[in-house]
Amino acid sequence: MKIKGLSPRLIPLSLGIAAFGMLSACVPQSPITVEPVSENPVKKLSFVLTNDVHGHLEPGTYKTGPSGGLATFGTIVHHLRDLPEYKNGTSALFVLDSGDQFQGTLLSNYDEGKAVFKAFNEIGYDAAIPGNHDYDFGPIGWLYDKVTPGETSDNPREVIEQLASMANFPLLSANTYYKNSIRISGTNQNIKLDSECKPSNASLSGNLDFVDAARPSFLKPYTIIKKAGVRVALIGLDSHATASVTTIENVNDLCFRDEAATYLEIRKSLEGKADVFVLLLHNGNTSNSDEASTITHKINTAYPNGVQLVAAGHTHFVHNNVIDGVHVMQDGAYAERYGRIDLYYDTELKKIVSDQTRSSAGIQINPKACVTDNKALVCPQYPPIPVASNSVIQSIIDGLKSVIAPLAKQVVATAKEPITRARIDESPLGDALTDALRKATGSQIAFMNSGGVRTDLPAGTILYENLFEVLPFSNRAVLMNSVRWSTLKKVLLKAVQTCGNYGTLFESGLRIEFHRDCSKGDLDPNAQLLHVETVDGEVLLDQAGSFEVAADRTFKIANLDFLAAGGSGYAEFTEAKTDQTLDIARELIVDVWAKDHPVLTNQLDGRFIAK
Repeated sequence: MKIKGLSPRLIPLSLGIAAFGMLSACVPQSPITVEPVSENPVKKLSFVLTNDVHGHLEPGTYKTGPSGGLATFGTIVHHLRDLPEYKNGTSALFVLDSGDQFQGTLLSNYDEGKAVFKAFNEIGYDAAIPGNHDYDFGPIGWLYDKVTPGETSDNPREVIEQLASMANFPLLSANTYYKNSIRISGTNQNIKLDSECKPSNASLSGNLDFVDAARPSFLKPYTIIKKAGVRVALIGLDSHATASVTTIENVNDLCFRDEAATYLEIRKSLEGKADVFVLLLHNGNTSNSDEASTITHKINTAYPNGVQLVAAGHTHFVHNNVIDGVHVMQDGAYAERYGRIDLYYDTELKKIVSDQTRSSAGIQINPKACVTDNKALVCPQYPPIPVASNSVIQSIIDGLKSVIAPLAKQVVATAKEPITRARIDESPLGDALTDALRKATGSQIAFMNSGGVRTDLPAGTILYENLFEVLPFSNRAVLMNSVRWSTLKKVLLKAVQTCGNYGTLFESGLRIEFHRDCSKGDLDPNAQLLHVETVDGEVLLDQAGSFEVAADRTFKIANLDFLAAGGSGYAEFTEAKTDQTLDIARELIVDVWAKDHPVLTNQLDGRFIAK
C-alpha cells in the first residue's frame, strides 16, 4: 500500500501508526505524552573559498593535466548545494571570493570581465571583494586601461561599476574611501592624503575622521546573511597598497585605509547584529612574509574573538594558518584550486565549537574526479565522480571563444621548452620580453616589472592567447629620453633590494652585479650595486674600482606607463620625464616577434647576477 505524500523512509512508521489506531479502538489506552524533538543547537556553516581567479574560465594545463576553471568549479559547487543538509537549510553554504576576478586571460579581458561575473552569478557567490586588479580596466574599451581623451569616457572606474551593477552578489570593501571626504577629527578641514590614507604630516594620522567619509557607491563595507538560523557578517578589505599595484590613474582619488583599523571600526559597529564574523581580505601570506596573519593578529589582540574566519588573497599562495584560533586561508590562483572550511556554531552557547572545525586549503579543481585527499571535505556524501563543465558557464565560454578565435590563434613565436619567469631574479622570459621591447622602441634600456609578467610560456608553438596570459595588461610603452644616472641608480638599487616584498625589474641593455642577503626577510635594505655596465661595454658603476659615471649622464629608456607613473612601488621613475607614449607594450612585442620568428630557450645570459 502506498500512502500519498509521505516519504518512503516514513511509510513503515505510518503503517505502524495506522495499525495502532485500529487496535486502540478496541483496547482502552493510557494517555501518551510525546516529547518534542529538540533541534540541534550546533549549526554547520560551510565556506567555499576562491581568490585571484584572474579570468580563468577554462581549465589550465598543469603537470598533472588539465585542471581548474570556473566551468568545472561551478559543477562542484552545485553538487554541494544539492546535498540535503544545505538544501533543507539545516546547514549553511557560503561561496566567497577574495579579489582579482577577471584580469588575466584574453577570454576574460576581451569582454572586460562580463563573462567571469556571469559565471559567478551562475555559481551563486554570496560576496566578493575587488582586489587591486579589478581597477585595472578603467573606462569601457578592452584595449584601454585608463581614460584616453577622444577614445574613452572620462570615467576611470566605468568597467568595475558596470560589473558591480550586473552582479547578483555585493562587492565589499570597507577600507576604500574618497580622499576628499576625509577630515581631521572635530573639524571640517580636509587634508592631502596619499593612496594609503596617510597624511604628509605623520602626526595627524591618528586624528583622521572616517566615520562620515564616503565610499564609492558600487562598494559595500559589509553584508549580513542569515542561513541555518545564524547571522553571518561578511566584511571586505582591500590591501592598503592597492593604488600602487593597479592602474594608478584609475584610483588616484581613492585611498585604501589600514586594514586592521578599518575592520575594528566596522566590527564594533556590528556588535550584537551578527553571530559569526568573516573577513574577506586581499592580503595574503607568502613563503617569507605573513601579512594576512599579521592583520589577523592585530584584530584579535584589539578585539578578542572579533573574527572567526579570514579568507585571504593577492599573493597566489596556498596557506591555511591558525592565528589566535582563527583560520587564515588562501587557495592559490587562476581558478586551479579552492578552499573549504566547516565551522560549527552553537546557537545556545553563541560561539564556534572550535574542536569540530574542519578545513582544507588548495583543493584542486579536478575535471576528472574529486580528489581523495581530505575526502570528507572535498567529496562529501558522494563518491569520486567525473565533473562535467557547468553547461551555462560552458555556453558563455564557447560563445566568446568563437568571437576571439582569429586573434587568439595567431602564431607569434616558438619555444623549445617552457619559458619561465621569476619574481626577484633574472628570468628567460623577462629577458626575451625586455629585449623585444628595447628593439621595438630603439631605446638604450628597457624595463618591465616582474609582477606584470603573469605566467610562463608553454613549450611549442606560442599563440597570441599564450602571450596575452603572460602580459594581460594593456600598459602602453613610453619613451623617457633623458633619464639621469642619479635616477637610474635609485631604480636599480630598489630592484636589487627586494627578497619578495615586491617584484624586481626585468631589464634589457644593462649587465648588473649586486650583493643581496635574503636570509633575514623579504627585503634587504642594505643590498648593494657592485657593477653596472651597458651591453656595449660602457661601465656606469664599479664599486671595486671606485668608479661611477656623472650623476647627470642621461639614457634613453623604454618603460611601461604604469612604471613611469610610479607603479609597483617604483616611485623613483617619476623623477624623469615621459617624452612619448607608444602602443600597448604587448603589441609592440608581437610585432617584433612576427618579424624575427624567434625560437625561445630557457637560458639566462647573466645580465642580473647576485654575488
